[in-house]
Amino acid sequence: MRKVLLTGILFVASFVGFAQTILSGSEVFDKNRKEGFYMTINVEKKFIEKDWSLFISKFGGVAQSREVFNIASANIPDISPDPINLMTKVKKKKKVKTKIFVSFDIGGGNTISENNKSFKGVEKLLKEFYVLAMQNEDVRLAERDTDESQKNLDRVNKTGDKIARNIEKNKREKKKLLKSLEENKIELENLLKDQIANQQDQENARIALEEKQKAASVVKTRIK
Repeated sequence: MRKVLLTGILFVASFVGFAQTILSGSEVFDKNRKEGFYMTINVEKKFIEKDWSLFISKFGGVAQSREVFNIASANIPDISPDPINLMTKVKKKKKVKTKIFVSFDIGGGNTISENNKSFKGVEKLLKEFYVLAMQNEDVRLAERDTDESQKNLDRVNKTGDKIARNIEKNKREKKKLLKSLEENKIELENLLKDQIANQQDQENARIALEEKQKAASVVKTRIK
């Protein structure tokens, strides 16, 4: 039965306080159930897999098969002076939660338990990885926020450029309209002048017509 080994252990890393619980448990590897330890980290599995593989690679060559990461002869002096068969699994618990299980086979089918004197080395290893994983997550979140801020800046800059272009377009249209209005004003003035001249021409033509009509009337009177 699983039981809590460590609860409420406080660490401080990169100005961030955290408490991590390490539990005992078991997992099946190639149809063989192995006893070991696990902890749950609030980080997506894809990131933990990458961080975990890199972290344990310092102990030896890592063989990976899906969620299983093994080192046949791991060199971990803090746990054992002799090579250890390190068997681990990285499993998704929730969308942003990942479970890491680790079993330390010291030979002869024996695995390290919480009562073993080597447990402190196990505890140290898991704590170190937890700190590393959380630091990497902080970096990822900071980079994500930076990317979002950059995208937002690019978006508002793009909007600003569009507004500036529209302002210049509006200025050009205004200038064109003002020129058109000035031309329209001149055209209207000329038309008004033409109208006055035409009205005078109409009056002159009317007078001339009347004079011709009078002259024609006189001629007709003489003939009679």
